[in-house]
Amino acid sequence: MKRTRRAALFAAVICAVLAAGCGKTYMQKKRDAATDRWATSQAEISTSLAKGCFKRGELGRARGHLDEAMKTGAPYAPMYVLAARLAAEKGELDAARRYADAARNLQPDLAEAWYVLGTIEQTLERTDLALAAFTEAAKLAPEKTAYALAEVELLVAEKRTEEAARRLNEALGRTPGSVELHAARGDLLCLMDNYAEAVGSYRIARRLAPRRQDVAERLATALFYSGDYAEAEPLLADMADAEPEKTPGWVLRMWGDSLLSLGRVREARPVYERILARDEESVDARVALAKCDLLEDRPTSARHQLDEALKQAPDHAEANALMGLILIGAGRAGEAVPHLRLALAAQDCGDRETVERLLARATVKEPEQVVP
Repeated sequence: MKRTRRAALFAAVICAVLAAGCGKTYMQKKRDAATDRWATSQAEISTSLAKGCFKRGELGRARGHLDEAMKTGAPYAPMYVLAARLAAEKGELDAARRYADAARNLQPDLAEAWYVLGTIEQTLERTDLALAAFTEAAKLAPEKTAYALAEVELLVAEKRTEEAARRLNEALGRTPGSVELHAARGDLLCLMDNYAEAVGSYRIARRLAPRRQDVAERLATALFYSGDYAEAEPLLADMADAEPEKTPGWVLRMWGDSLLSLGRVREARPVYERILARDEESVDARVALAKCDLLEDRPTSARHQLDEALKQAPDHAEANALMGLILIGAGRAGEAVPHLRLALAAQDCGDRETVERLLARATVKEPEQVVP
């Protein structure tokens, strides 16, 4: 009986001791979890403050807040992403890469961590690693067009345009409503000299964002270079009239050239005069006015404009070609020859075949008259 009681008492003591031990372990785990939650919460607050400073360009304050976050020791991935950005800003690329790697390891599905890692690898000229990082970022966050664009821009910089086009089409398949991606596709097609197809991408971008001036400018440019002057002209006119004093010269030039190509010479002339009023030494404007004069059968005025243009740019291909044409028409073929040769010597000589025909015409000798 006594043995039974001792055994029962011993068992009770053992259970009590074990229970006490388990209780301490459980309580310790709860305390540790609470400490981790508190550290993470503090890290989130400090990182948020640091991000705000970083966006405003207050890098010193951003580092101060981030130091507070790092002191918590919390396994908070966005904190390490910002640390990587700040280190990269200081040119500390090895440290930046370590921070980005830490963020990626803590949270492998954090797209921003991959993107920042990609920017660091790109700066370190490790193109393949950068491309892999950008690709992963774009897959994890397809709604962030900046990630897909970084991938495409890197491929373009590496002259891998076909692959860039394929990746861009894949990105558009994931986010077909992205203005930036449609506009980027238009840009890439223009780079590939495929202006006609670029027009289609810019049209979609403009429908999605009708108030975006930069999209309208890109559409007008693609229309112009694809030869669709009729549609390009009103867009260019709107751009030129929006802020007349601030209109870029290239807009005025394209507008005038569109009008001229459409045979609207009287409307084109004041556009070129507007360019010349801004810059009296504009060779292109004077050459364009000479074209207007020739189309209106005013060769003397055209020659005056070309004389002024050639004073500024003696090797100008188009100015020399037009001067040669005028001199041939005036029966002064010998004077036309050097102008036509200068035009052909220029790499940017446009209609080379026409200039060659003019030169052949100017160098043909008149048959000698036989005296009876």
